[in-house]
Amino acid sequence: MTDSVTLANWMDPPHNRWAFHHVAELINTVQISNNQGSVTRLANRKADLDNVSFIARDGSTTTWDRHLNETYCDAICVVHNGSIVDERYFNGMHEDSRHLLMSVTKSMTAAALGVAIGRGLLSINDLVTAIAPEFVGTSLDQCTVRHLIDMTAGTDFVEDYDLYLDPDSDSVLIEYERQAGYRPLGNSPAIGVLKHFATYANARPHGTLFDYRSPLTNIAARILEIVNGISFNDVLSRDIWSPFGMEHSANILVDPLGFPAAEGGMSCTVRDLARFGLAYLNDGIIDDQAVLPESWVRDTREGDEDARNCYARYVESFPETSFEGDGWSMYHNAFWVMERDQQFSGLGIFGQYIWIDRPSRTVIARFSTYPTAAPTDLSQETMRGFVAVAEALEKHH
Repeated sequence: MTDSVTLANWMDPPHNRWAFHHVAELINTVQISNNQGSVTRLANRKADLDNVSFIARDGSTTTWDRHLNETYCDAICVVHNGSIVDERYFNGMHEDSRHLLMSVTKSMTAAALGVAIGRGLLSINDLVTAIAPEFVGTSLDQCTVRHLIDMTAGTDFVEDYDLYLDPDSDSVLIEYERQAGYRPLGNSPAIGVLKHFATYANARPHGTLFDYRSPLTNIAARILEIVNGISFNDVLSRDIWSPFGMEHSANILVDPLGFPAAEGGMSCTVRDLARFGLAYLNDGIIDDQAVLPESWVRDTREGDEDARNCYARYVESFPETSFEGDGWSMYHNAFWVMERDQQFSGLGIFGQYIWIDRPSRTVIARFSTYPTAAPTDLSQETMRGFVAVAEALEKHH
């Protein structure tokens, strides 16, 4: 397998089965470290979840054990009331293996943004161009930080994963991924993601419609570099990895100019991803220490009228492209809110999740290598499995 995996095919099945937990062997990355050294300990309290049942994608009844073995799962960590109750590894992975987060990286970026806002380094309603004048004259004129992190900026960019079927296309998505480092540059000049972003036009007024466009999160990361005065990976090391007490170092892929892919390029271990989710479950508290502003965590799960209205307009305008869930509330602070104030998740293509359920006190971190970027049937089965496990834990444990 390893000999046949290249930068040109590593996101395609079956190559992604190996590549997603060996990203640093394929692409340039920089490290994200716990510089404090202290690790947040997670107790183990094994729960037998094998026979928890729910509806599979074909309409039959499946079980948790069967589901995990049949849905391209690479690793899973279920935490209930602060203890690991189920932790499993597949596909050659183990507890030290780092796996690509894809767009759960956005949730990490948003957490670092919340920390910076809590420190008073910027405000959520600041104009992007006031912090980063390099974007004056681009689609970000009059855009706020809130518009960036909620995907309600007016920037014109089409994120259609069907384009993965034609990796040689001249679409803006494929060209973006060349500039980000996900694909070979080919004949493209190496300008990097920030200069590539500056070429995008504006499609609509800011703050009117939710529309999922990954490059917006890179601008949030650039803002974090400016207000902190250090590189984005160093921001994550200092403000997320160290205070959260992460057990293993992480990494993030970088574009040809060295800028990190803050929208999808991070890899970490599944247990550390669970620790990240616990901070959101526990109102920003880890080991009795505030690691995220409680107001940021509350805002993330509750949202506001603007976020809900922008998301509702999106669902109304593009019902055929709505994401996995029916009746979801919004996309806010780089989390998908399924049920306002109760259930929310970071999501990444090919099956990456950090799912948080407040009523049952459950966090589920999952890595996968689905055979396509966004298979609705697989995603919905996975979500049903999460809900069934949380209900079982709440009832019996």
